[in-house]
Amino acid sequence: MEGLAQLEIEGGKDCKTVIKNLIVKPPLLIQKAMYPDANNPSTAHIYIMSSACGILQGDRLKIDIKASQSSNGYITTQSATKIYKTENQAPSQLINILVEKGSYLEFIPKQIIPHKSAEFYQKVNIKIDQSSTLVYSENISCGRIAHGEEFDFNSLIFRTNAFNEKNEILFSDAINIEPKKRKAVFENLYGKKKIFSTIYIVSKVLDNEDLDNEINSLLQSIQITGGASQLPNNAGILIRILSDSIDEIEKTTIKITNIIKSKKSSIVEVTK
Repeated sequence: MEGLAQLEIEGGKDCKTVIKNLIVKPPLLIQKAMYPDANNPSTAHIYIMSSACGILQGDRLKIDIKASQSSNGYITTQSATKIYKTENQAPSQLINILVEKGSYLEFIPKQIIPHKSAEFYQKVNIKIDQSSTLVYSENISCGRIAHGEEFDFNSLIFRTNAFNEKNEILFSDAINIEPKKRKAVFENLYGKKKIFSTIYIVSKVLDNEDLDNEINSLLQSIQITGGASQLPNNAGILIRILSDSIDEIEKTTIKITNIIKSKKSSIVEVTK
């Protein structure tokens, strides 16, 4: 299937962020915005859903997210993304994220679970204004653990590129997980853990050196395997985490985003 989800959110000073434009094509669906966070009542919480049971061979999915000026959004998926067995053409997903001036966006999908013999390619293009902040994450499971399918998939390939508002490259990141070729190697790279998580904090308005130190201190204090480092071009922070528990990763991600939100007054000051 060739699924499509084009989503534009719009906000403003002292106004709730709302869905301004929306185009969807099955199997992708988008739920209406909700506002469950009493501490951030203007933040739109939006779920991307699928009418299919997962991503099947040959599927081509495209997700376009635009956070218009001064918007404030949290976007996630309804449930874990299952990648099914690939016998012929590998499925792919293209994600384009545009964050305009003075906006704050979190795009934190649920984990990716590859089934036995699965293949998957994903490319993420980020374009962000220097006055804005984006938090984007990827949580990659080693397989269907309950079915004994640890590292039984063929390949997961991820490409992430970020640009500023002038289309100048900020950073590129590439992840190739191909246990079909070297299963033992990837078991060791996962540190004998089950889930590999990457969190990108893309921002030039935060004090990235201070944020780097604070996040590393957090990871040490909660004794989770992981670390943070600064991205090139003062573009933000990259965080890698290994864990056996998706709940642990999700709780850690919330703690990290809470650190960012605690610095939101400085973000607002810069964007005025």
